[in-house]
This record gives sequence, C-alpha cells and structure tokens, in this order.
Amino acid sequence: MKRIPVLATVLAGATLTLSLALTVVSAGAARADDPDSPVVGCGDGYTADALSTHLRYRSAHWNIGADPDDGTLAVSAPRGWSFVRTPAGEGRFHDRIGNDLLSLRTATEPGSTAELMAAAVRDLAGTSGLKILGQHTKSVPALRQRWSTLSYSYRTSMSEPRTVKVRWIALGADPAADAQLVLTVAGRPMDAPGLDAMLAAVAPTVRLAG
Repeated sequence: MKRIPVLATVLAGATLTLSLALTVVSAGAARADDPDSPVVGCGDGYTADALSTHLRYRSAHWNIGADPDDGTLAVSAPRGWSFVRTPAGEGRFHDRIGNDLLSLRTATEPGSTAELMAAAVRDLAGTSGLKILGQHTKSVPALRQRWSTLSYSYRTSMSEPRTVKVRWIALGADPAADAQLVLTVAGRPMDAPGLDAMLAAVAPTVRLAG
C-alpha cells in the first residue's frame, strides 16, 4: 500500500510528459499555408511583440506552375520568413512564430480590381466577427498600375481575432483592365501598423513574368 503514492506520482509525471510531447508534435505538424495553424505560445499567457514597421526584405521569385513556361511571380519578402508554394502557384511567407502572413498569387477570375474587391466583400458575408475596415481604389501612375485594397477583420474557428489586407493589382492604367495579381498581408490586430508598412513596401515590387 505504501507504493501507491509513488506510483501515482510516476503516472502523473508520465501523463505530463506525454501531454507535452503531443503538444510539440501538433505544433510541428501544422502546415505553413494553414491560417488556423497552432501558434507556439498561444494560450499560455505569452504574446509576441507586434510586427515591426521596419522589416528588412529580400527578393523572392517562384514558378506559377510545374513548367517554367507557365510564368513566374516575384516580390520582396521579409528576411527570415518561411516560404511555401501552394499547388495553385501562390507564394506564402510566414513569420517565425506564425502570427503574420504575406502572400502573392495570380487572380483566378476576370474583372477589374474594383469588381473583384466588391465580389470578395460579398463572399465574406457571414464570416465570424467580420468587420469591413476599409475599401479604396487608386491609380499608381509611377508604376502604370491600378490598385483596389480591402481591409477587414474577423475571428478564426478558435475565436482568435485576425486583421487582413488584400490588394488586387492591375498591370495597366486602364480603370477597366482586369486585375492580374492579388497581394495579401494578415496578422493580429496589434500588428496592423506593421502590416500597413509591409504592404506599402512590397506592393511596388510585385512582378509577373511569362
């Protein structure tokens, strides 16, 4: 009978070890292109610093398809962020903790930048905690481009607040020109100033070739 307390202590220690091991495995199995992937430190009272407004950038480029003749995309991405190319050819960059995202892809539907932005707002209807924070379209004469930018916030399936900024880019000055690229930045509400700075820094660097 005297061994029972000792056995209970051992079992408790084993349970804790197993629990920690499962936590590590779950975090390691999260995909880089999954916006709802678990974040290290989430729920334990630790909060990472807000995204810096003075990131350093590097040039990144990748093939849109399996064949280089399908074309390439390029953008300046934050140094030290991980990269994954999705099967659809989208390039996604994540910070080291997994809080923030930068992505670039080609537009999948025809339509001007303003039209695709309006369609996205309609598609977002019913999203948990949705708040449309801003919508605007402008010409960028220096780049001979036209941009429509949508800002919104929502809550993930785990009730975590997220802030997203999506920019549709037409590679031409014609207001009716189809959008060809979609640039997205996303993070926590506290990262909003950093997301704005990142969007301003990388938008002029996007390239579509081929």
